[in-house]
Amino acid sequence: MGIANPVTRETHGSGASYHKELAKELGTFLQKIISGEGGMMALTDVYCRFNRARGMELVSPEDLINAANMFSAVNIPLRLRSFDSGVLVIQVLSHNDEEVIRTTRQMLDEKSSLTAEELAHLAKVSVMLARERLLVTEQAGKACRDDSVEGLRFYPNFLVERTD
Repeated sequence: MGIANPVTRETHGSGASYHKELAKELGTFLQKIISGEGGMMALTDVYCRFNRARGMELVSPEDLINAANMFSAVNIPLRLRSFDSGVLVIQVLSHNDEEVIRTTRQMLDEKSSLTAEELAHLAKVSVMLARERLLVTEQAGKACRDDSVEGLRFYPNFLVERTD
């Protein structure tokens, strides 16, 4: 799980060359685990796992973001994505919002309604990513919400389908 010879500023200089090499290392590291995470990982989770694997050669949050922004420049099939809420994730290029919406809607149909915590458990993702999945599904018109004193709960949106 560890990275034997991590990229450092001492070995690769600073600036763009350092970030490109760091992007290659990060891409290689993530391709081993991101598919098991549904093709998407919160940047905070990536930060923790990557630094844990690097041992004593920790990477700053800023360097991680700069490296993630270099994925396309070094032909890594990942991208840094920002949701409307501001949540940053790294996802595979083949990640498909339509598929996420379809599977989330299917789980909503099966369970009648879901909270982010319930979806996180079912989809085996973090609560933060489950919430983003529900919000994307709602934005596509496939879910609607009830925000009450009991919390935020999402339901299948049957009203839009009946008018189509």
